[in-house]
Amino acid sequence: MSWGQEIAKRILRNQLDKGQLSHAYLFSSPSSALSKQAALFLAQAVNCGSEAKPCGQCLSCRQIEAGVHADVRQVGPEGASIKLQQIKAILAEAVLTPNVGPYRVFIIEGAELLTREAANALLLTLEEPPSFDLFILTAAGPVLPTIESRCQLLRFPSTGDTSLDTGQEASRLYAEQLLEEIEQTPLSERAKLVDKLEKEDINLAEVLAQLLLIYRDLSLWQLTQETHLIRDAARVERLLPGVAARQVDLLAATEAIIDVQRRLQNNVNKRLALEYLVYSL
Repeated sequence: MSWGQEIAKRILRNQLDKGQLSHAYLFSSPSSALSKQAALFLAQAVNCGSEAKPCGQCLSCRQIEAGVHADVRQVGPEGASIKLQQIKAILAEAVLTPNVGPYRVFIIEGAELLTREAANALLLTLEEPPSFDLFILTAAGPVLPTIESRCQLLRFPSTGDTSLDTGQEASRLYAEQLLEEIEQTPLSERAKLVDKLEKEDINLAEVLAQLLLIYRDLSLWQLTQETHLIRDAARVERLLPGVAARQVDLLAATEAIIDVQRRLQNNVNKRLALEYLVYSL
């Protein structure tokens, strides 16, 4: 598993542990097998009865792996597309409470192949889904913007992909994970995060660039509440409660990130720069 894939799974685990799951996810990857694996991972995690979710061993996890769980449905293209009738069939189930688990999970593979009619039908449910429904869409190509905007997007780079875009995506995921870990870590224990940052093989310059983009979005939302100005509205919705609870000064945090970038460019002691970063966000 690549670093980017592992970070994405850690984000999903954190959201599950904190009760902050989105009602819909879009897993994008050039590898359909990788997106499918991630979708099954999440389906198992939300319905697993063990403490360490997903355990992979309980009846629920094994049924989902085998494709026979009563509350998990998988839909894929019939021929060249996913058709309206296929979506209508799962939406008829979506209004029913789960049979055995806490969630009904609908995995739609190849969401870029939804017909416009099928996408429009799905969109109505994605706007106001029942609380017990979880939709997981996978895609190897672009989906309709209206569908993407209703989902939390996670990109999974394909195994062995070392392109610039893949590196940026991994750094974006790491930056989000870092903020979530800072939120959960008291000031007295943040030295452990500094130790972790020092040891992990990350592109620190790119992670800092991604942190700046995150704080840009948070600041714009705080000032304007205009979603069209935001690069990633779903991310803002997910991260803002934690930032607000900690009463973070967004301008000061942004200046701290820029200051750390400057310090590292001037070859200042890396640990001191990281300590400044972790205690400023």
